Amino acid sequence: MKAIKIEDLVVGNRFSKPIYLDDENIFINANTPITENDLQKLKKNSLKEVFTEGEKISDKSSSPKNFSDSLPADPNKAILKLLHMNTEKSRTEFESVYKTAFLAVQDFYRKFSEDRQADANSIRLAGDKIYDFTKAYPNFPYLLLNHREEGYYLYNHSVKATFYSMLIASALEFSKPRALELAFSSLIADCGMAKIPSNISEKKGTLTESEYKIVQKHTVLAYQYLTKVMKLRHNQAVVSLQHHENYDGTGYPSKIKKIEIDEVTAIYSLADNFSAMVSDRPWRKKFLPYDAMKTMISVTMNKFDLNILRIFLNKSSIYPVGSFVELSDGCIAKVLEANNTKMLRPSIYIVRDSAGNLPPSEQYFNLALENDITITKAIDLNP
Repeated sequence: MKAIKIEDLVVGNRFSKPIYLDDENIFINANTPITENDLQKLKKNSLKEVFTEGEKISDKSSSPKNFSDSLPADPNKAILKLLHMNTEKSRTEFESVYKTAFLAVQDFYRKFSEDRQADANSIRLAGDKIYDFTKAYPNFPYLLLNHREEGYYLYNHSVKATFYSMLIASALEFSKPRALELAFSSLIADCGMAKIPSNISEKKGTLTESEYKIVQKHTVLAYQYLTKVMKLRHNQAVVSLQHHENYDGTGYPSKIKKIEIDEVTAIYSLADNFSAMVSDRPWRKKFLPYDAMKTMISVTMNKFDLNILRIFLNKSSIYPVGSFVELSDGCIAKVLEANNTKMLRPSIYIVRDSAGNLPPSEQYFNLALENDITITKAIDLNP
């Protein structure tokens, strides 16, 4: 990695790869703007340089997506364009909130792995920020699904699953205090995995029976740490203990089922599963979002509370918000918004025409209102 002098950094700088404080600790994620607060932290700790493998992104390439000033004449398409514009404008704030949560989780999990007292306040602050952002920008899954993950999978996974938990909590109309407790519990739910040896947690092949038993211990390890060392209440730590319990009683560590599983755990468990499936792992490539959703509503549906699964499906669509699809006319589109009444026909915007080129003008479609356009398949396309 190359060194960058602190004095050469300015507010708004972005880099194509993460900025590190040392060989291991990420300070700022890729494509995340440096803030005044970031610079003050570096100076306060008397740091002279930071490190990155990336390049500085030019102002032109890091600027928000440009939109034409005019709105479509069709009011339905005009609404979709405004939604798209507002969501894109929130991208910088999203990256900042995500980074805050990532760093808080990283610090908490590492202190747990070293048997040290972790900072619950930083986790609570990160949860507050996630809650506030998801309330202000309910279309956040559009940004989350294609977020470029840098650094350790475990920390990214915990943050992503927390965002998806907030999506479900919003649909269930959780009160603010209850939603904040869910965010807090979700961020620390998987801390027990920090105690599992990396040669097991990151193994590329199939786990042996003895290795799988070691992995299963992470739920109890987390609960014991959170309640005995951190002195958290049961309702704050229950997600860490139960998030691998299944609705049909086939999970672990206690094989409890149905109403024996706390509702907040049932929410996080579903969010945890979807987040894991759409992420790369050492032993498999990530699922297409469509394939992940299809698996959850068919192959593994007995693992989940069906009411919560239905809510997640309604909010995300069979073709999840932020994913890419090929249309019957050969165009490529990105899913912009779910349609609750017609889950196979979400709202989209065109990113490539049938010849594979950028479209000459902005094109938005609510497929629930279009009879001549259908989705032929889900695809993988870098944003």
